[in-house]
Amino acid sequence: MVSFFKKIFNSIPNDRKGAGTNPPRRVYLDNAGATKVGERAKRALIESLDIYGNPSGIHHEGAKAGQLLDKARALCATVLNAHSYEIYFVSSGTESCNLAVMGTYEGYRSQTVRRSDSQTLLPHMIVSSIEHPAILEPVKQLEREGKVRVTYLPVTEEGLVKLNDIREALCDQTILVSVMYANNEIGTIQPVKEVGRAIDEWKREKGLTFASYPYFHTDACQAANYCNVDVLRLKCHLMTVNSSKVYGPKGIALLYKREGIKASPVTLGGGQERELRSGTEAVALAYSFGTALEEASELRISESHRLRELRDYAREELTRSIPTIIFYGGWDEIRQSDSQTVRQQTNIDKDIKRLPNNINCRVPRISSEEMILRLDAQGFAVSHKSACASLETEGSYVVMALGATEEEAMENIRISLGRDTSKKDIDGLVQAIQEISTKYIH
Repeated sequence: MVSFFKKIFNSIPNDRKGAGTNPPRRVYLDNAGATKVGERAKRALIESLDIYGNPSGIHHEGAKAGQLLDKARALCATVLNAHSYEIYFVSSGTESCNLAVMGTYEGYRSQTVRRSDSQTLLPHMIVSSIEHPAILEPVKQLEREGKVRVTYLPVTEEGLVKLNDIREALCDQTILVSVMYANNEIGTIQPVKEVGRAIDEWKREKGLTFASYPYFHTDACQAANYCNVDVLRLKCHLMTVNSSKVYGPKGIALLYKREGIKASPVTLGGGQERELRSGTEAVALAYSFGTALEEASELRISESHRLRELRDYAREELTRSIPTIIFYGGWDEIRQSDSQTVRQQTNIDKDIKRLPNNINCRVPRISSEEMILRLDAQGFAVSHKSACASLETEGSYVVMALGATEEEAMENIRISLGRDTSKKDIDGLVQAIQEISTKYIH
């Protein structure tokens, strides 16, 4: 392995290595994996570190911490168009997704729902086949234990679920539908508003209330920077948002749970977060997260427009430079001539199929690992698939769900742009990928 890294470094042009011991210039293009902490969020974090009391305490220090935690909750609630008491802070997007799945199951089980034959029926869950492992793994665990029946929704070649598939899968035993807002690997934006509406219409036909099963959960970790996360507009009961994807600190995330929705805790202890998630709250992280989410909401339209232009430019240049390159996931129909219209839109979500910062592509005959390492040695940080699964040796299950073979799914890379990405960065990346594809295809 050491010799492999030496081989890669020795193949880098001298102007990319830097002089003496200086490292090569770094261009970070893995913002889907994690974003840096923004300046506003960083200031909020530093300022709030001096507030050290336990927010559950009834003394002055505790009350001060509790007030800041309430402020953090209000910031997040405003962006989601929710009530503050519907925001629950947890440690990560993974914990939030697990709580949505396991909490819904445990909440359902605690109610011992029975039918006229006095037999408890096996509850049913519906998830897309390209959900994040934070959803798929707890669902599969429940399925392996014989606790639930699961429908895994296929996706089109563009990576989209079909509304008819969801409607046909719904049944009286369905307790949860989970469809991620935007995919973390291919950037596909699912029609979550239409999914929420379809579930609501199905309930109305059955004479059920909005708060009845099934609940609709959406993982909005990747979407929160660029999509409208108004929970009322989306008609969702549960939503996951992660700080480390919106230029906030790691170690904090939220689960939106609409008032009246039954979910049982899966972490027991002191009963914090209104008894849904025990553990002393990370007040400083929560406040920094709320500040970051507020800023992301303010920048949503302008950054979406800027990054969409850069992304499309990158795709055009990669196609021109490497004719054999293959791209995965659906692409927007908007052309440059429409850019002024897009810039002026207050709601940019209509007809947008893909996150504006996402490119997923493959250069045939170069493995993901080799391409990533060679780019990294030249100063470009890109990735292969979910950071949570990056150490696995299998191909991307998301790309395979689009029709790729396992061998092909071990050759794709994910490029995710961010607030610091410039046209110069894109030009450098295209040149680096072109050089690698020319010299090292074997």
